[in-house]
Amino acid sequence: MTNIAPPLTARAAPPMEPAAPTGFPWVPILVLGFAWFLAVAIELSPAGLLGGIAADLNISTAAAGTLTTAYALGNAILVLPLTALALRFSRRSALNAVMAAFVASNVIVAVAPTLVLADAGRFMGGACYALICTLFPAVAVRIAGPRHAGKAITVVFAATSLGIALGAPLASLAGNAFGWRVTFAAAAALALIAGVLMSFIVPAVRERQDKGLSLIQTARLPGVLRVATGWALVMLAHFVVLTYIEAYLEDFGAPTYITSVILFLIGASGLVGTILIGRLSSRSVFAALLAAPLTVAAGFAVLFLSGGNLLVVLIAVAVWGVGIAAAVVVYQQAILLTGRRAPETATSIGVLLAQAGFAAGATVGGVTLDSFGVATIPLAALAFVVGSIIIATTLRNTIRNATPQAPGAETALPQTPPKKD
Repeated sequence: MTNIAPPLTARAAPPMEPAAPTGFPWVPILVLGFAWFLAVAIELSPAGLLGGIAADLNISTAAAGTLTTAYALGNAILVLPLTALALRFSRRSALNAVMAAFVASNVIVAVAPTLVLADAGRFMGGACYALICTLFPAVAVRIAGPRHAGKAITVVFAATSLGIALGAPLASLAGNAFGWRVTFAAAAALALIAGVLMSFIVPAVRERQDKGLSLIQTARLPGVLRVATGWALVMLAHFVVLTYIEAYLEDFGAPTYITSVILFLIGASGLVGTILIGRLSSRSVFAALLAAPLTVAAGFAVLFLSGGNLLVVLIAVAVWGVGIAAAVVVYQQAILLTGRRAPETATSIGVLLAQAGFAAGATVGGVTLDSFGVATIPLAALAFVVGSIIIATTLRNTIRNATPQAPGAETALPQTPPKKD
């Protein structure tokens, strides 16, 4: 053994620090997952409650739809500045503040006497969701350690698929049965429980004590912008089809209830995609980064060629659901790897571009619908997914260089002593 430690050893944890967990830390990871499940469920819940909201607030259904828009705007506009602000504090303090604000946002919506106040609450909730998206994955990976990083990402993102498949429908059912305000009040109560559990169960994580990288420096890290752009293209394609799936189904005479079946199928098959991509990425993140958009592309291709056959459409949607959930997981993992020197900032870049894809998807779908007809929407989406596949093929060496070669040699995220809360 030499007297001069190599660079990687210099970055290692001090001898007195506790070692990375040998077993998987199920309890704190599940608490993070539960909080994310709530955030996804409440994000999507207005879609099934617009009639009741409109009637109660004496507004049009279209006006009530701004509750969804406000949530997305809070996410997209504030993700970068709020992430930069959150990184000035310990992660535990930031998590506690996010959950407290998320509780407050749902309370505001639940008691709002006017649409303006309800939209303000939703905007605040979207800002909280932005921080959940940027902080939770990095915290989960740090809690789990490099040995279990992929599994941690898989578990927390399984919660998002559950939020889509079960959380949003349950929120809508509760709202229709007991009133839409009850849905948001219950969300606030559950978020409070999640926040309290988080403050006691989620351990303090190791954080960088140096200044860290700026937004521009992070964007210049090899692979970060390519991964984020590929993520944005997949999300754009996803929302091109998702936004107009009802019109697509109506075009060939599908029963109206099939739209609900389709939405459930996307979420349910997403659980399968989350599990499968977790297993594949544990062997090769690059292979997973190719497989996910290829699966989405296959789903859109089959949807375009279905000829209006309902069984074929359902199969295509299931494949699409597997692929899109897998894509969200693996792009998140890839951006944590390529942006490992500034994981939260890198994730905020990915979230911002993904949200831009979200917003652009509806516009692109609308232009396609008006110019070429509803039947061509899957084909338009397919073109954007092909773009993401092409980008993914350029990332082989970047992902390989960013991936830890052996346990303890180099971690996916920097390891330095925790700050005191």
